[in-house]
Parts: sequence; structure tokens; C-alpha cells
Amino acid sequence: MREPRILKVLEKYRAKNLRVPIIVEGRNDVNMLRRLDFRGEIITMNSGNSLVAFTEEVAKEFREVIILTDFDRRGRQMRVEFERLFVSLGVHADTYLWEFLYRSGGIRSVEELGYAQEKAKQRLLQQ
Repeated sequence: MREPRILKVLEKYRAKNLRVPIIVEGRNDVNMLRRLDFRGEIITMNSGNSLVAFTEEVAKEFREVIILTDFDRRGRQMRVEFERLFVSLGVHADTYLWEFLYRSGGIRSVEELGYAQEKAKQRLLQQ
């Protein structure tokens, strides 16, 4: 039986999150990642701050971040801007998880990750 790739990628990022924070848009994104057993630091974009101020604050504490915004137009724009700002501050911006999920299709937001994981587990059981 071959494990669906999404399950492997999520497991890899659960482990990575133990040492690298994940940047998300909102509280519901945090809740979904916690339900998916992500145990490391998850930082919510503070809507009271500009993206510049937010990234500068995060860059004071971390040398690497995982960017996981939604996959709608606004989320795609935020991902690009976050990446640009973090790199300009010398912070490695890991976007592989975002890019993988975006290319995989089927979900429009971080909140839908639970559905995608469950669907992959069901496919695994049907093999």
C-alpha cells in the first residue's frame, strides 16, 4: 500500500513545526493545524499591524518560518509578500507546504486541510 503524498508532506511539516513556526492568517487556521496534531509554534498574522511591522517582529525571534496562508487571491498575495519581506530581513521563508497544497488543488483554505487529510486516509484504506 502506497501512502498518499499529502500524508507524508503533512507528517514532515508536523516534525518541522517543532522547531520552525508556521505563519497563518487567522485563529481558525491555528485551530485546524492543532486538530491535525501540529504541536509547534503557530503565529497568527495580527490584523492590527502592517505586514512589514509583523515580519520585522517575527524576524527578531526566528531565522526561518513556514508560510501557510490560504489559497484564495488574498492568501496568494500575502504569501508572496511575506516571502519577499522575510527574505529581505534574512529569514528563510519555507513555502513548500503552501506550494504543494496549492498545486494539489481541492482545498481553498487552511481550514480545509482536515478534509484533505481525511480524504487521503480513506484512499489509503481502500487500497
